[in-house]
This record gives sequence, C-alpha cells and structure tokens, in this order.
Amino acid sequence: MDLLIRAGRADHKLIEKLCAPAATGLWAPRSLPLTGVVADAHVAVERPSLRETADVAAIPFLVDPLTPLLTDEQEPGKGWAALPYAQPEKLCAADLGHHELQDELIDQVIGFQREQGATVLIPPYVYVDRRNSAWLAVNQNLLQRTARYLERENIDLPVAPVFAASLRQFGPQATWSAGLDPFLAVADQMNTRYVALSFSWAQQRKASYDAVAMLMTAVHHAATGRRVLPWRQGVYGTALTGVGAAGYETGPGHAETLHYPQLMARRRPADKPRKGGGGEANVYFTAFGRSIDRKYAEALLSNRLLRAQLVCPESSCCPDGATSMTSDWREHAVRARHHELTDIDRMPASPSWRLNKIARDAEQSAVQARAANDVLQDKGVAWRLPVDTYRHVSAVADDIRANLAHRAA
Repeated sequence: MDLLIRAGRADHKLIEKLCAPAATGLWAPRSLPLTGVVADAHVAVERPSLRETADVAAIPFLVDPLTPLLTDEQEPGKGWAALPYAQPEKLCAADLGHHELQDELIDQVIGFQREQGATVLIPPYVYVDRRNSAWLAVNQNLLQRTARYLERENIDLPVAPVFAASLRQFGPQATWSAGLDPFLAVADQMNTRYVALSFSWAQQRKASYDAVAMLMTAVHHAATGRRVLPWRQGVYGTALTGVGAAGYETGPGHAETLHYPQLMARRRPADKPRKGGGGEANVYFTAFGRSIDRKYAEALLSNRLLRAQLVCPESSCCPDGATSMTSDWREHAVRARHHELTDIDRMPASPSWRLNKIARDAEQSAVQARAANDVLQDKGVAWRLPVDTYRHVSAVADDIRANLAHRAA
C-alpha cells in the first residue's frame, strides 16, 4: 500500500530522518514508512532538500502545482503567487477556457515540475464546486490536452491526475457519468501512476452517514481496475483502503484534510495583516485515525486507564511511549499510519475481509472516542471527538460489504 506524505516547510528534517536508512543503503525503499513525498509547488522551491532526499531514497517525488488557486485572488509576489505560472489576479472559467491559454499553462506547469525534480507529474487541475460549473469542462480539457502535450513532447514520466471536486456535487452515483467517469477515461489512457481523488466538503472531520457513504462508494467505483489514491485524506484514508484504495496521501500529523474553498479564502489578500498562528503540534492516535491538538492529546494520555488503550505500542515508532508520541509527533504519525497500512496489506485481498475490519475498527473507535470525550469533559475541555462519525463509517462499511455479497449471490 502507498503512503504519500505531503511535506510542509517544517517537515524537511523529518523526511530526511525517515528516508535515511534507504539513503545509506541499509533498507530497500519498500521498507520505508512512506512510499513517496509530495510538496506544494512553493514549498518545493523553498525546500529543495525534499527533492534531494526523495531522489537518494529512490522514492517518488511529486510537486503539487496548486492550480486551483488560479481561480481566486492571491497576495501578489508572495508564496505560490510568485511562481512562474501563477498570478495574483482571479481567472474565470471563460479565461481559462481558451485552448491557447490552457496549452501555455500546461507547458509552464509541467516544465516547472520537471525543473523541481518531480518524478511523477501532476497535470494542472482546478476545483469544481458545482455540476453545472464551466470549470468541469475546463478541468477535463486540461487533462486531455496534458495527455497530448506529454505525448507530443515525448515525456514518459508517470502522472498523477487530480480530480478535485465537491463531494456533495460529484460523489453521488447519479453524477459519475458526467463528472468522475470522463475524468477516469482520460486518466486510463495516460501513463498514470495513481489517480488522485480529492473530494472536498465542509466539516470533513465530523461527517454524516451520507457524506461517508458518498466518499466510500465513489472511491470504490473509481478503484475498479486502477490504482486510486485518496488525496489530502488522512482522516478517512485507512477506511478507504477497504473499498479498494491503494493507500492515501496526507500530511505528517497535520494537513489531514482540505476544503478547497477554505484554502482559497485563506490566501486572499487581507486588509489587515493576518495574525501568526504559531507552531502547530498534533498527536496521531491509531484508535481515532486522526491527529488531535497536542494539548487535548496530553489531557487524554494523562488518564491512566485511557492511556493504556491509546499509547503507541511500537518501539520503532515511540520508544518512550506517550512521551515519544507527543514530542516526536510528526514521525509518530507517519510510522503509525505505515503500520496500519501494513496490517491491511497482509490481509486477504477480499473486499469483504477488509471492509469487515474497517467496520469493526470503527465500532471500537466510537467506543474509545466516547470514553475520551468523558475524560475531556471531566477536565473542562469543550472540544470533542465525533463519536457518531465513527459509527457512520462502521455502518457504511457494513452496508457496502452486504451489497457486494448480494451482487455476488
């Protein structure tokens, strides 16, 4: 199974540490706790050591061009907006609908990724928020014209096309023929390493039954006959392996979800300087399948009974138990996720087996989340884990398994 890690500006030392055994020749690449590195385009420029580390470790390096940002305003000359193919002004679908502009963008984006040392290319893409949006045709044209460009330029590097779309608008089965399926049809004709599915919706960490069902069924549909990676999907990534995903992409203890409208809103020019957010520190819990703020994690781990259930048992990951989890939180997150995917990979490939595991694990997560919330309440902490969402994951996994059994019968 693949675990691609999206490295931020502060993650370059972590990636070096995780890849060090392969870089020195002590481990084969398949033994590493990650199978590839992803960097946002401006991060790739600022942290060239990410490319160098991935190259020496012989694992894929991907540069996300973040071209959905073309559809909104940006701070001029800063970060992403300073890249050669970017611009601070907002483009509308009519602007980017011209084939000449699409070809120019494709040439610049692919050229930029190759300059940054990418070994798997990401075609330019946009976020599609509505079924009747003109951006849907733009996105399809960008992928089709990228395929022609790569063939014309005799570029044989593998690609990872990104389908970035609203889950509510493009997750339901009735929409697949107009949205997801045409995208997959073009991707199937390319030298595709992974198809990256980046479904977006509000409140991803607290999902309803409907949202979980749309996500899992759409991934199951797309994964039939191709290698699909849920993109920016640390929260539900493991569950999606039960419906055929070949792994997933996420940040190391952060950047585990993404809602594209929020991404663009955060990068718009501001009338007042934005307040600095300070350092981010989150602790990953296998029991919950997500990372939580370190102050909440420490509150949970301070409870003796709960600590025994939540502490990482892996000496290779956390030799000092809870102390390692909270202090080396980035490394712990990657290694813990790797252990989870390894356990799934060792199971029989039968969807029924894996879906059963996903369902039972989610049931247990609901029980542990309820106990964790009781501890948080006793300590006067208002934040809560989404107990109902874990129950929804369990119910959806069981429903999909029952549906597959019915079809087989």
